[in-house]
Amino acid sequence: MASREITGKELYDRLSKYILTEEQLRSNGYPRPSTDGSSKAMIYKKDNIDIPLKENASACRRCGKIYCVAVDGSPAIQEKCRYHFGNAHKQGGSVARYACCGEKVGRQGCQVADHHVHARNKANMNGYVKTLPGFDHHIYSIDCEMIYTKAGLELAQVTVIDEDCKTVYESLVKPDADIIDYNTRFSGITAADMKDVTTTLHDVQAVMLSMISDKTILVGHSLESDLVALKLIHSTVVDTSLVFPHPRGLPYKRALRNLVEEKLQKRIQTHTGGHDSKEDAVACMQLILYKVKG
Repeated sequence: MASREITGKELYDRLSKYILTEEQLRSNGYPRPSTDGSSKAMIYKKDNIDIPLKENASACRRCGKIYCVAVDGSPAIQEKCRYHFGNAHKQGGSVARYACCGEKVGRQGCQVADHHVHARNKANMNGYVKTLPGFDHHIYSIDCEMIYTKAGLELAQVTVIDEDCKTVYESLVKPDADIIDYNTRFSGITAADMKDVTTTLHDVQAVMLSMISDKTILVGHSLESDLVALKLIHSTVVDTSLVFPHPRGLPYKRALRNLVEEKLQKRIQTHTGGHDSKEDAVACMQLILYKVKG
């Protein structure tokens, strides 16, 4: 006998037990409302990369090297960036090696880019919007793709899917600053994709506020990164990276593709041209449906 479908309010109620607490939101780097009553957002967990060095210096998001940044945010000196795109892992008693190439930690990067990139705009808490009071039983899964600009790491694509895994909103987004690197290996976005895009972050925020109330459940994998990119403050969040915790506990988090392969017996993120935001959003929704029906 086929298992009964769980939808609507029943699904909402079952998911409610996984909604992050305020403490979890803060400790996992989600944007939170300012405590001084201003319109700025606050992020309580800070990455080292966000700590200011000198006014004209930044840490490369890819290789970690400190480099000089011009006034407009572009690299002051043209220099190749050598980096590893895979995380370093240690298995058993062996030395840690990069997942991308298998080299030992500390070895020169296996990839070469034309220049360094930074994410300095992550520290900019202006321009955030907060979801408005309301009540509904909507559940959406969100995934965003980001690219590097002179301002830092900016939103370039957003996909929102519903509990039936159907797309309810999707858009490419024109960054505010000039693009430095399309981050194609991860974003899947190319120069051709962005050629005629006119939708701005403000346009996306307006759509999000029209379809999401403060009680709408948003699902995602390490969704704090997506909400920072959207500059959206929202508290009703189910994070698959925390619902399915890493065996070693935080700060370690399991990769989405590994979770999907283990729990759903599916493979995702196999495209050589980068991630697919719809594929990732669907994967998160399917994982959470698997959890509540299990």
